[in-house]
Amino acid sequence: MLSRWPYLSGKVLARVVSGEDDVERLQVRVELGILQMEVVGHPEGATPIYESMTETPDALDEPTCLALQREAALYAYRAFILSVLERHPGVVKDMARNLAVMSMIINSANSDVDRGRARSLTVQFLMIRARSRAAFAASRGDFSLARRTLESDMKEIRDALRQAGRASDVENAPEIQLLKGMQHMYVPRLPSSQRQEMEERLAAAIDVENYELAAILRNELRQLF
Repeated sequence: MLSRWPYLSGKVLARVVSGEDDVERLQVRVELGILQMEVVGHPEGATPIYESMTETPDALDEPTCLALQREAALYAYRAFILSVLERHPGVVKDMARNLAVMSMIINSANSDVDRGRARSLTVQFLMIRARSRAAFAASRGDFSLARRTLESDMKEIRDALRQAGRASDVENAPEIQLLKGMQHMYVPRLPSSQRQEMEERLAAAIDVENYELAAILRNELRQLF
């Protein structure tokens, strides 16, 4: 199985497979083998901590907050793989779930440290959601909607950055600059100049080994041209 699907350093290799139960699952080729995840529900097929809570707790202790945040990291990794496969609705769904978890921690955690960590993770999850929402709109040919979606998401991310203690220079934050760059790509222009600009940005991202950005730009080139 591994010989038929060779590992390539620096490249995200993922696919969707169906088992004997006809249920789709994600597979990711990693250096030491193949990582498999469920497409829906808990990525590892376990019982989710957050969803198993019957009611919102009045207070969350540190071990519970840590467990919830680690679980959210699994969902975020799956969302990244789904975005590579251009399954954007799944990304948005997972990030809506993670944002609800972070909101609960911010409102109910006993520790300021846990609340601060949840606020920082909120920024990350909003970014993942924003990129996929815009990419999904662009994949359907609605570039105007992609720009409006990014504008709306940037407002939410600015607020989240302030809540995370990064209010001093919000407009120059890497998250805002990245989304502004995506928004700029969706502005109508001559195809040749747009392609050249995006290809140059793609080459620059690969040169500095920013493979996540490179994957995003590569997807945008396929969608726009």
